[in-house]
Order: sequence, then structure tokens, then C-alpha cells
Amino acid sequence: MLIAPPGTLKSTLIRLALENYPDALLLSDMNVSTLNTLKNSLLDQRYVTLGFGEFEKLYQRNPATAINIESHVKALIEEGFSRASFEDQRIPGMTARCAVIGGITPSLFSRKFTAWQENGFARRFLFCSYTLANPEAIMESISAWKAISFGKVSAQIPVPKKIPYNITHDENAALKKSIMTQPDRETPFVIVKKLFCVLKWRYNAHKAMEIYQDFSECLQSKGAFLQI
Repeated sequence: MLIAPPGTLKSTLIRLALENYPDALLLSDMNVSTLNTLKNSLLDQRYVTLGFGEFEKLYQRNPATAINIESHVKALIEEGFSRASFEDQRIPGMTARCAVIGGITPSLFSRKFTAWQENGFARRFLFCSYTLANPEAIMESISAWKAISFGKVSAQIPVPKKIPYNITHDENAALKKSIMTQPDRETPFVIVKKLFCVLKWRYNAHKAMEIYQDFSECLQSKGAFLQI
């Protein structure tokens, strides 16, 4: 979850990160019926990642309905989504799983934090807090009528589709330390270890740690400044 104030490019960052991957789907909103329709595409791994530029939209409906959707999203990430709430739960069926990325505001995070801690939602995410170091850059780009450049994100898929786990003792200790202020630590620790394995596969060990340490500032309680 990217936690940042409105107008700080959360949706843009998520879109840019996912748009080159055909197995990632960017959603503006979702309900249980939509998720049920998507289930087969998740089961056969047509989609392995769902992105929500504005995750808060899921809560802009009847509270009971929003909680139901939240519980299904929570299931998707770990134990798996098998049946919609309106279906007979006794029917056998396979479970669908995927990664979920979302953008939320600090105010939503504050409102939901206690409930997310109590119902296990918080333990399934990395919460990455940031704000813009130079927010005037957005106004400057509008004045110049020129899009802000974020560089190029190119998709790279390992062949075969398996990235080795090759984290050293010292790397493991650094990764563990980086998530100490997260709301929970078990699943976030799994996530950052996977992230780091990808970085080591893509770069060398030194470059991977350099990139990760830069990123990990947003995992701390004070958050990070994003320079654009």
C-alpha cells in the first residue's frame, strides 16, 4: 500500500509500475460480483497482480458491503478466494490468489488502522509512506505543458519463471531491520525478501542493496520524500 496525500502521484506510480506487465490488471473500483467474474482469470494466472490507484473507493459504499469486499481482498493475498459470499460455501472449488497493490491517503490509513490490525488485513501488506520532496514540480510541468518523466520501466520475465532464493545472513538481517516499524512483520518480511531476490536477479548484490535501502525509507515510521 502506498500511503501519500492526495495529488502525490499514487495512481500514476502504480499505473507506470504495472502497465508493461500483461499479467497485471489495474482497477479503478471493485465489488464482489466483479471479483467473482475475475476468478477464472486469477486461477489460470492470466492475472497475478491487481492494482488499485485509489483503494479508498472500495469504502465509498454501504459499510457492510465495503467490509465484505475487504475480506475478499484479504483472502486473495494469502489463504485464497474460493467462493463469493452470495454462493453456497459447501461447493468444492479451487482458490484464487494474487498480489494486490493499492494507493491510500494518510487519513484513510488512520481511520482503518485499528480495524485492519484486529481483522488481520494490515499484516498482509507493506505500508509505504511518502510525500513529494518537490510538489511544485507538478505545477511546473503543467505550466510548461510537459509531462513529468519517470524514466522507463521495462518488463523482464525470468525464464524459466523461477527466481532463486539467495539471500545471505547479513542481507537477511538488513531486510528484517527495515520492516521493524511496520504494523506487522511476518508477511511483510516475506514480501521484502521476495523483493530483494528479484533485485539480486536483476542486478548484482551491491546494486540490489543500494536500491532496496533507498526504497526502505518509506517503510519507516517517518516515511520518505520522493524526488521527481
